[in-house]
Amino acid sequence: MKKLTPQQLSTLHDHLIRHNTNDRLVSELLDHLACEAEEYLWKGYNFDLALAKITQEANSMAVKYLRDTYQHEVAMTEEQLQNASLDDIIFEFRNKDYGAYDLRQAYPFALRSALILGIGLFLMMMAFLSGIVKGSWDFFSPSGLMWVLGVSGVAYSIGSWFLKNQQLKHLTTT
Repeated sequence: MKKLTPQQLSTLHDHLIRHNTNDRLVSELLDHLACEAEEYLWKGYNFDLALAKITQEANSMAVKYLRDTYQHEVAMTEEQLQNASLDDIIFEFRNKDYGAYDLRQAYPFALRSALILGIGLFLMMMAFLSGIVKGSWDFFSPSGLMWVLGVSGVAYSIGSWFLKNQQLKHLTTT
């Protein structure tokens, strides 16, 4: 791919400004126009011809459509935008309705619980096998300590899952 010079980028920027592009959209659209121009340059067009093709596609009607869509889709105040996470902005009008947003928010909790549960079960299994091989059981041995740690991990995972479900039930009933 061929890279654009600063003068060529400035020309694309001026084109966006001339077509009354929203200040928040300028940097994003400039990146897209620059990629398009670089693709045309790579195909063998000179910059002037590439600019003509781009301006045909990115005319004032297209920019107006994007500006209106942006204002409609991101109908949040400046303060809300500053405090919102990327997930809040992305899922604002769509996936919250059918639960994808809630599922995505629960990933860290589910991953942590699964990891602790898996380690706990592994420790319990190793302690159990060690006890079978020795033929005796002692809670004050390394295998007994592994058993206690494993039971604690499993109990923590099951308990936190139960409490999380109770919180969700309480939130949905109120």
